[in-house]
Parts: sequence; C-alpha cells; structure tokens
Amino acid sequence: MSAAFLMTAEEKQMKEIKFETYRIEIFGKETKMRCPVIWLNGAEGEGREVWEMTDRSCVLICVSGLDWNRDLSPWKAEKIFARGEDFAGGAERYLKILTEIMMPRAERELSFAPRPAKRGIAGYSMAGLFACYAMYHTDQFGGIASISGSLWFDGWAEYALKSAVMPLKPKIYVSLGDKEHKTKNSRMRSVRRCTEDLCRCWERQGTVVYEENRGGHFENCSGRTARGIIKLTQLLQE
Repeated sequence: MSAAFLMTAEEKQMKEIKFETYRIEIFGKETKMRCPVIWLNGAEGEGREVWEMTDRSCVLICVSGLDWNRDLSPWKAEKIFARGEDFAGGAERYLKILTEIMMPRAERELSFAPRPAKRGIAGYSMAGLFACYAMYHTDQFGGIASISGSLWFDGWAEYALKSAVMPLKPKIYVSLGDKEHKTKNSRMRSVRRCTEDLCRCWERQGTVVYEENRGGHFENCSGRTARGIIKLTQLLQE
C-alpha cells in the first residue's frame, strides 16, 4: 500500500488522483462551506455521468479501476454467472485501502475537512453491497446509498441481521428495481426479500428511505445512482 500518488488536473470541477490500479475523481466546486461528501465506487466514466445528473449539492468522489468480484465482496463465494469469476472476498482489504489511504489523500484536496456525519458512501449492484458492508466495519460514513445492491449475496442478510452497524444512527437510502427478483437465478431471486428484511432491521438503528424503481437490474443504472446520491445528500443535511 506504499505506492506514490499522481495528481493531474482536467478542469475546475474535477480533480484526479491515481493510486495503484484505482482512479479517484473529485467532482464539485470549491467552497469553504461544509457540504456532504459522497464516495461512489463505480465503473470507469461513471463518476462524470452520475455527477451531471445530480443537483451538485455535494462533493462527489468516485473510485474506479476496481476488481468488482474481489474488492467489493465480503467473503469468498461461487460465481453467479457461468462465464464470470468466483467472488474473492476482498472487501476487508479494499475498505482498509479506501479509509486509510485514499480518503485522507483525496479529502486533503477539499477546502474543508469532512466529518463522518456528513460523509456518505454509495454504489450500484456489488458496490451497493459494499456500501452496506462498510456500515458494519467502519464509523467513517454517516450514511450509505445502496442502489440495486447485491443484498442477495450468499450469507450476507444472515450476517447483517445479527450484527450492529458502526455509525451512530446512520442515514440509509436503499432502492431496488421492481423486477430484479424475477430472475431464473435462484440466488439472485432472493434480493427483494433480503432487501426488505434488512431495511426493517436498519429502521431500528437509523433512518431508512426505501424506494422501488421500474424495471430490472440493468435499467437506468446511472440515473438510479444519481437519484440515490441526491437522496443521501438530503438525508445527511437533515
């Protein structure tokens, strides 16, 4: 984890930092006023697309260059698709890199120091699962947004239902497509039940906003993510 950082400048509203295989993009106008800082784990180019759909009321920091089946999975599990790869269970390692190396370095570029209560983490699919995982393993995020999160992941619901979240009264936004559970895959078919069970559990520990979107898992991913970030920003400002 001792690699050097490389900083480049593209335009006023975006700064870029590279670390190992990861690319960190910071979107937001310079301001001395504190506003929520949302960390988004996403695909290459997703940060720009999502940022342009938001209301610009937060600072958005997007990390790409991820190995999704390694960095975002809580533990090892068999692959979900025949042509895919097994899940390597690297979430613990990646969360350590994120919170101990990437976050301090990137947030030094801001004109204010984010507080955990005003810092959120968001993601779609496996990144939505990782946002939930982070809530159980660090208190550095006052809120999470799990958009179409892979909460069906083997053993995840059972683990989360018997564990306690680390932030004090976190703000939680969860969304799911209304057709995501209508799949032939027996593991993914449980996503609606797992999501609803977890939301009921989280309501006892924090504030939860749950929404359903039209369609399946792969519909309007960036638009759903942008909406989740807007909603999470609003929750963190309350």
